[in-house]
Amino acid sequence: MVFLEALSGDALRVGLSVSEEHAPERSRTADGRIPAVVYLWGIQAPRPGQPFGAAATEAAGRICGGKRLRVAARSAGPEGRITGSVVAEETGSPGEDTTGKGSAGKGGVGKGSGGNQDVGRALIRLGLAWQDQRGPSSARLRSLEQQARREEVGLWQQEAPTPPWAWRE
Repeated sequence: MVFLEALSGDALRVGLSVSEEHAPERSRTADGRIPAVVYLWGIQAPRPGQPFGAAATEAAGRICGGKRLRVAARSAGPEGRITGSVVAEETGSPGEDTTGKGSAGKGGVGKGSGGNQDVGRALIRLGLAWQDQRGPSSARLRSLEQQARREEVGLWQQEAPTPPWAWRE
């Protein structure tokens, strides 16, 4: 799937190839892909308008921009809504897949082999998201959040950051 845009720090608009989606009645992008929204599983990012909301959206866009996305869907809903873990995969020139090759990346924030980067983990590590306490999460996400809190990065620079599930505009 290809990245189209970050709607927020924890919601990405993507384009599914026809082989990834069997819904011919759905509208398509200019390149023939079917648009869908992927909500990052296990995290909650600040909402637009909330402190660090714009930074989280921009970071998600930087992490995903120009990369192919691999989604491990946990659930799918109507209108192309998907909840899942997303990995931004490093690629070489068009048509050349270098996934699994090359260095582990710069800084190692949320990166796996070949420079691949788990988007949710990267946002938590940057201090731009909470692990979602309202539902199931993972020990890895909790650990990354605790580390970001200790290092006082991103939203953890605030004395008492308000999580998005408690924030009202």
